[in-house]
Amino acid sequence: MTHPLVSVHLLTYNHVKFIRQSIESVIAQETTFPFEVIIGDDCSTDGTSAIVDEYAARYPELVRVVRGEKNGGPQPNSIRILENCRGKYMAALEGDDYWIDPYKLQKQADFMEANPDFSICFTNTRVEFFDGEGEPYLLNGNLEKDVFELKDLIGEKEIWFMGTATLFYTMRSIFPVQPWFYKTKSGDIPMIMLAARYGEIKFLPDVTAAYRRHAAGASNTDHKDDAVFLENRIMMYTNLNRDTGYRFNALFKRNLGGWYYLLLNSRQLKDRYFKRLRTAFTYISLMYPDIPHLKEVIRDHLVPAWVMKASRWVRWKMGWIK
Repeated sequence: MTHPLVSVHLLTYNHVKFIRQSIESVIAQETTFPFEVIIGDDCSTDGTSAIVDEYAARYPELVRVVRGEKNGGPQPNSIRILENCRGKYMAALEGDDYWIDPYKLQKQADFMEANPDFSICFTNTRVEFFDGEGEPYLLNGNLEKDVFELKDLIGEKEIWFMGTATLFYTMRSIFPVQPWFYKTKSGDIPMIMLAARYGEIKFLPDVTAAYRRHAAGASNTDHKDDAVFLENRIMMYTNLNRDTGYRFNALFKRNLGGWYYLLLNSRQLKDRYFKRLRTAFTYISLMYPDIPHLKEVIRDHLVPAWVMKASRWVRWKMGWIK
C-alpha cells in the first residue's frame, strides 16, 4: 500500500449493533490520497470482534485490526491504535458513531494541507438518539467563531463542543503520548489540549458525522457525584496544566477548583469529615480571592455538624430563632 496521508483511528468495544455502519462509512470515503483504517478492538465479547476481522479480511490493504491480550480500557486501546498509525494526519471515530459525508476526509485534509499552522480541525456533528429517544440536533449550531486556541478549552466548568467523530489531528502534535494518559477516563479532552500546544483549531461548518447517544455510550458513564471520576478529572487537568507549561495556570486553577467543589459533594466523602476538610481548603486556595459557594463550603464542610447543631440549639434557647 502507498504510504497513507490519513490514518483513521477507530476505537471499539462491544459495538456489535453499530460497528458495521461505522466501518462502512469510512470505506465509503472518496479521496485523492491513500488512507488506512486502524481498528482497535478492546477484546469485545458481543460479536464485534468477528465483524472487524471480517472487514480486515475483505480489505487487507485498507483495514488493520489491533488488540491486546485482554480488555484494557479505552486509553490503552487508543494508544495501541496510535502506535500503529502511519499517516501524517489522524481522524478519530468511535465504533458507535459514523460519518455521513463521503468527502469528510478530503475536506479536512485539504484544509490542513493548506494551513500547516493548525494542529486540529473539526466539523459540525449531528446528534442522534438511539431507539428514537429524542429528535436529532446539530452539536454546533451557534459557535461565535471558527478558530480556537488552547485557552478557549479551559473553563471553571468543563468545556466541550467538538464531536469526537469529526476530530482531525496532525500526528506530530499527538506524540509522544504522556504516561498519565493511560489512566485518564477521557481521551478526547487531553489529546485536544496537548495537540493545541502546537497550533490553532479550525471549525469547518460542514455536517460530516453522526454521534449516537445511548445508554452504553461513554458520555453516560460520567458521574459528577462519584469521587473516583472526579479525582481522575483532577489528575487529568493537573497534568495538563503542567504539560502546557503553566501558561494558563490561572484558568486551570479555576477549573480545578470547580472539580474540587464537586468532589466535596461526592457520595464517598459524605461521612468523611477530615477528607472533606482537606478538600475544602484546597478548593478555597484554588479559588481565592474570588471564591464562589464560600458560605456553603464553610457551613456544610468546614464547620463540624455537631457544632452547627449546637449553634442552632443555643440560638433557639436564646429566642433568636424559632
